[in-house]
Amino acid sequence: MGHTIEMVVTVKAYPSISRTYGETVCVAGVRTDTPTPEWVRLYPVVYRDLQFDLRFKKYQHIALEVADASDPRPESLRPNLDTLVLGDVIGTNGSWRERRALVDPLMLQSMCELRVLQKKERRSLGVFRPAQVDDLTIKSVDDEWGAGKQGVVDQANLFFPGKTGLEKIPYRFRYLYHCDDTGCPRHEQTIVDWEIAQLYRTLRDKGASETDVLHKIKDKWLGQMCSATRDTAFFVGNQFRNPDGFLVLGVFWPPRS
Repeated sequence: MGHTIEMVVTVKAYPSISRTYGETVCVAGVRTDTPTPEWVRLYPVVYRDLQFDLRFKKYQHIALEVADASDPRPESLRPNLDTLVLGDVIGTNGSWRERRALVDPLMLQSMCELRVLQKKERRSLGVFRPAQVDDLTIKSVDDEWGAGKQGVVDQANLFFPGKTGLEKIPYRFRYLYHCDDTGCPRHEQTIVDWEIAQLYRTLRDKGASETDVLHKIKDKWLGQMCSATRDTAFFVGNQFRNPDGFLVLGVFWPPRS
């Protein structure tokens, strides 16, 4: 039986293809209707099938009805998107003061700590400040979906007949970093934030060369977002079928005070 929750969206991953649910987006955020802040993951979310006025933004308050998910990860809930109500978007005024108040209570010491929590209590979402970001690597990947997934992408949509097929971004972006844990072996994690994929598409569509596009992505996601002037933290989450496999879901990068 469903119940209504209130939350602020902090993570919106680039869409993936599911043979069960079609094109879906993993959305996560912080509940605001609980005595203390806690993580919540909504899945599946068919984001591009939402009416335009219901396509929520990151750091936006939302309310909706949810039900227990078949996903065994404790933070996961199944959303009823027909009940979605949008609220205000939290801005960056005062050095991200309101966003910090939301995120800081959930801050972990390290990625290594989160791995321990995953083993002990199946924790699957977290945020922490990396001690040192060594690099952002960019690797070419196949720009075509596999045959099975392409069939899902090509399916007609009765409600959005003009909807374009989901583009597969032909690169994999990964952070290499050390977390603040004694003996950290170094982590290498793929970035799945919708924003990095959208930056690639925007720069390319403006006519920039492929070399220039990749240079600008690295400059922003490494040179700017992980600079010494920023109090950088990573939002991470693991995968349903690979609990040990954590991904960077987004970056929290307020100015360093």
